[in-house]
Amino acid sequence: MSAALAHAQESVSAELGVPFELKLGQQALIDSEDIAVSFADVVGDSRCPSDVVCIWQGQATISVSVKVDGAGPREFMLTIGADESPSSAFGQYSVKLLGLEPYPQSSVQTEPDDYVAALVVSKVSANSAGVFVRAFGAQVSGSVAIISGWNLERGKGTLVMLHRDEAGIRMSVARFTPAAVLCTSGPEARECIDGQVAQATGAIRQGDTIHLEVSGNTLFLAASGSDYTLEIKRIRTSGQPGPTVELGEGQREGPLLVQEIGRDYVSGLNFLEYPVAVSEGMPITLHVGDKATNGCTVTLTLLEIREDTAVFSKVVDNDRPCPICWHKTQ
Repeated sequence: MSAALAHAQESVSAELGVPFELKLGQQALIDSEDIAVSFADVVGDSRCPSDVVCIWQGQATISVSVKVDGAGPREFMLTIGADESPSSAFGQYSVKLLGLEPYPQSSVQTEPDDYVAALVVSKVSANSAGVFVRAFGAQVSGSVAIISGWNLERGKGTLVMLHRDEAGIRMSVARFTPAAVLCTSGPEARECIDGQVAQATGAIRQGDTIHLEVSGNTLFLAASGSDYTLEIKRIRTSGQPGPTVELGEGQREGPLLVQEIGRDYVSGLNFLEYPVAVSEGMPITLHVGDKATNGCTVTLTLLEIREDTAVFSKVVDNDRPCPICWHKTQ
């Protein structure tokens, strides 16, 4: 049995945002996100050998296979040593090739089974928690107007598209679940999401994925096999999503102590620091999108409920410091 086939039986444990190494055929498991990444093949390695002077540094390309939540797999080509990006996005995650060893030498023949790839899987962050945008553009088949808004903390988005041509005006409406993804339209892009369509009428179909990017004064939209480039007439953004925090029953973060996690709710105690700091927590029940706050600096927003943990977005606003106050006692 070759080394590649032997490695295919092996799995290594990895963490989100932490580099890891894989031999050809090995698989990395990121249990916290239910992600599996496999080093599938070395597509090519034309890097200039370390003991040779070249006029071109060359490049190396590998293929990786990615599964998320058991779905897939999806295949990606990752290249280093070239102008091409060494990373690829899948949903709200990205996988990046950091290095490939061994580096070529003119006197040594590198076999496929000798390769070790250094990779990292990261979660894509967004600039704003909420976006509302209006845009208009002239297309070959007529004109298109877009009104769209999404909120990453609440996991909700709406897209209204008006398409005007010789046949009249057609309207499509889609409600979608937004997720931050890597921007692809250039360095000026700042708000980039994929939306999984839950309900739709018109040209957009339920189950489709739409893609929206705000870049400078331009809105890019990909929906149902068509691409649109529109001029933004109005845009409003709100908040910056904070880091996510996972809490189980009995755990506390900032103002919130989680006591019970139900199928569609989280209950516990909310400790306030403004207008009066108290030592006793106030009973609170949260559903997805609801917030717990200390009244001044810290806000936790419930994003998702899993089997035994609840996921929150944590925002700390140091521009709203809690006033000096006292603790209420019995």
